[in-house]
Amino acid sequence: MENNIKLKFFILIVAVLIASCAEEKKPLPLEKQILAKVGDRVITASEFRYSFEFSFAPLRRGVSQRRTYLDYLIKELLLANEGYRLGYHKTPYVTKRVANRRRNDLLEAFYLKHVHSKVKIPEDELQEAIKKGTVKWRMMILPAVTKEEAQEALIEARKTNLEDFIEKKIASEEIPLKEKRFFETDWVDFLDLRPEVFDKIKNLEVGDVSEPIPYGNGYALAQILDINLEGIKQDELQYGAKRKQMYARLHDIQADRIVRGISDSLLTPLDVRVKGGVVEQLAPPLFEWFKQGLPSESVVKFVREAPDSAREHIRQIKSLLDQTLLTSSKGDKTVEDYLQFMNYYRKALNTSRSFEEFRERLITEIGTMLKNEVFVDIAVQDGYLDSSRTVNDLRIWEQKWTYDVFRAETVRDLSVTDEEMHDFFKQRWRELPIANVDTTRFYKYEQSVYNFILHEKHLALLEQKLAELRQRYPVWIDEKLLDELELSDGTKTYQTSVFLRKNFTGEAVVPIADMKWINF
Repeated sequence: MENNIKLKFFILIVAVLIASCAEEKKPLPLEKQILAKVGDRVITASEFRYSFEFSFAPLRRGVSQRRTYLDYLIKELLLANEGYRLGYHKTPYVTKRVANRRRNDLLEAFYLKHVHSKVKIPEDELQEAIKKGTVKWRMMILPAVTKEEAQEALIEARKTNLEDFIEKKIASEEIPLKEKRFFETDWVDFLDLRPEVFDKIKNLEVGDVSEPIPYGNGYALAQILDINLEGIKQDELQYGAKRKQMYARLHDIQADRIVRGISDSLLTPLDVRVKGGVVEQLAPPLFEWFKQGLPSESVVKFVREAPDSAREHIRQIKSLLDQTLLTSSKGDKTVEDYLQFMNYYRKALNTSRSFEEFRERLITEIGTMLKNEVFVDIAVQDGYLDSSRTVNDLRIWEQKWTYDVFRAETVRDLSVTDEEMHDFFKQRWRELPIANVDTTRFYKYEQSVYNFILHEKHLALLEQKLAELRQRYPVWIDEKLLDELELSDGTKTYQTSVFLRKNFTGEAVVPIADMKWINF
């Protein structure tokens, strides 16, 4: 009996040791494996892999692509470390970008959890949509303010056709506002059209003009210019590009529907009211500013600091900065709040083709400002602000932006003289991609010479600085992990560049090494 107990105890101990050994040998996920350390900061294997594979190809050229690229990342982290020590991570350049990235990360987390995870597309619905998508139309569309106006146009158009009617209408105008092409669509299918429009045109023949169709705030007539019928194979319903494209479109449509439902349920209780009078005052000068071109710097700062001699549309916007644009039980938003939002969200307004379209989009974007704020608050309540994904994303981007600002400050006082440029062109012209016959044409290559010399000075100063920083921030590399890491670094990969951006915001997914290491 005693021997049996001892045997069982021995077997248990062996089992525990085996389990322990197995657990110890279980590899860590890539995001936790440390590839390199620079002072107290690290580069994980997953960070390196994504940065490496989605970087500019010239940055990977060398005897060892992975070691060449890692050296650039280490240089940047050395400079970032010093930037942190000197407080450059607290500059507006860094803090504003981190704040915007944080908002976008939280907004993306909200959409992934509360929207995209709820999208369900049945297989039969997907296959039916693929089949319907094989029919495409090109149309002529004539908008009308009222149904009566549309009906009158229909009577005239049916005497010949809508295309002829539009041409005569344009010709009769003293100053034609639009060309005929503005009334023509590209190839569209059933998903490009609102259901009520599709129902009216789906059975029309080429040349037919539709009955008046509700369109925007009014009505419209449509004439079919051409119909294209595409063939589809049975296996394309199961896999392939057409299936993927249709799935993505159905996904976006259903996601938009879910967002509208969430927005209604969350924003309606907030009693949101947009101040129409302020919008009417803001829209014209803001539209003019978009046409003239917005500055690359903060639009709020630009307007706040605008002198009395600034252009009229800037002065008009400046006078509205403190005006309440939107009220809700969550709090009021001013014109300045919206301009701050517009610093990072202006794409929708940028694509407006007319003032009327711009004004409608402006009202929508003002609502989006509050909607995004509510969604971000929910993501924070869900705990995404402290999630490892958000924390790590902000960490690597803050390091990148701290490097940017510290590097810029380090080389800020460097300059190139005319004497240096002429001497370089005389003595070292062969280092430029020019032929011998061009050696007398300094004027033609002046900018290239300037950039070459300044880049050379940058690297010399930075290498001197990096030599000092390596003493302060010891560098360690896991050479074995670097060699064993699975990467796309074959003989052809250094010739191609692939860039990875988020569908959600268009932002880069990960920071990549700075091209300024090899040229300007």
